[in-house]
Amino acid sequence: MDQPPLLWWTTVVFRRGADGAPRYRGIADDLERAVEAGVVGPGRRLPAERTLAAGLCVSRGTVVRAFEELVARGVVERVHGSGTFVRARRTRPPRPAGPATAESAVDDPIELSHPVPADATHLPPVDWSVHPADFGAGMPTGGLPELRDALSRFLTHRMNLPTRPEQVVVTTDAGAALDALLHAHRGRPIVAGPAWPALHAVIAGQDSARVPLTVDGAGIDPTLLRRVLRRTGSPVVVLDPTESGPCGLPTAVSRLPRLAAALTDGAAVTVEDVSALPVEVAADPDRPPLAALSERVIALGDLGRLFWAGAGIGWLRTTGAAPASPLPRPAIGAQVHAARLLDAIDADWLRARREVLADRAAHLHRRLTAVLPSWVPATTLDGVRAALPVLDAATFVHVAARFGVRVRPGHEGTADASVRDQLWLSATHPPETLDLAVDRLAAAWAEYTRRMAASV
Repeated sequence: MDQPPLLWWTTVVFRRGADGAPRYRGIADDLERAVEAGVVGPGRRLPAERTLAAGLCVSRGTVVRAFEELVARGVVERVHGSGTFVRARRTRPPRPAGPATAESAVDDPIELSHPVPADATHLPPVDWSVHPADFGAGMPTGGLPELRDALSRFLTHRMNLPTRPEQVVVTTDAGAALDALLHAHRGRPIVAGPAWPALHAVIAGQDSARVPLTVDGAGIDPTLLRRVLRRTGSPVVVLDPTESGPCGLPTAVSRLPRLAAALTDGAAVTVEDVSALPVEVAADPDRPPLAALSERVIALGDLGRLFWAGAGIGWLRTTGAAPASPLPRPAIGAQVHAARLLDAIDADWLRARREVLADRAAHLHRRLTAVLPSWVPATTLDGVRAALPVLDAATFVHVAARFGVRVRPGHEGTADASVRDQLWLSATHPPETLDLAVDRLAAAWAEYTRRMAASV
């Protein structure tokens, strides 16, 4: 079967996406629609992950996650050594029978699988108009100067990370930045976390196995990090002291200088995800990122975590030369909006945002405790991690999706696939939406447990 050119895939198949949805899900939805419409036939081989990522201007990890989603839906199958192919026969999970059928037809799913605001109602007022003539014909390599300036000020004054504009490189998301860094430093990365789904997808898509770094009640252990660095000689360390390990708890501030010393003494390049740091600094104004304590640490972040799912802006702060691999660049309009938003928020806005997230996480925790007493929830920075009375909570994820709630298996936020009995649920929605989500989860759980009992 002849393979269509990449341009056909990027203009005919992958052209719509989903407004406000994660990019990987938009890619998966586009292909599923094309298969349903007969545009892409059974047995068709999909483009290679890296090739498609370049054509769509996304990270390879985003494409990996989209393909994983399509495999789970039964749209495609992976053939080791050959590629990814459209299935000859769809193998969707069976829909619930009886009373659950109406619930399975929900056309307004609630997105709880990503720690990003689902809408933009909380954003400060800014001028949303963009006049192309004001920005010339070229796309600056490192990003729009206005955005690099705004990011450098934000990092310096809101994240305790002194930064010059020329250190900032703008891209479409944090996953794209991490993918470029891992591509430049091949080898087995040491990973503590990460909790951010886009980064987990990038790491999971690497050819080399990762070295998980376990955490304790105080977060990342500097002594353990030194030991693992000596034993493995890994070229890259990926960590997030703001949300350490499977439970997403901050590493104790007292450990940060010793972590920085361990990294400075080693030869590895360290990548620190600071996407969640601004709201943490709002509660702890003196908390520094590791990148402020060691020149060996490259900080990266995603403004979607702070603003909303459709922000489409990621960045990295270099300590030397920028990554050799070209990074996808956001549209000028997205960069202009991001710069204006960064300049519009202050410490009071960040503190208020943190209070809202904490209140919503507590609300979700209370509702889960009341409605699903067999679950054991625990709050995180902007969500809830719930332990289910099953060996693998991922078996419940697709049932929840059919009832109109998208949740994330807990092990997808870890480097060692631990906490398989847990789910992670975002609390960024308003309380009334969270209440509806819990009601749907309760209905899905009733159907799930009924099926489990019937199979015994």
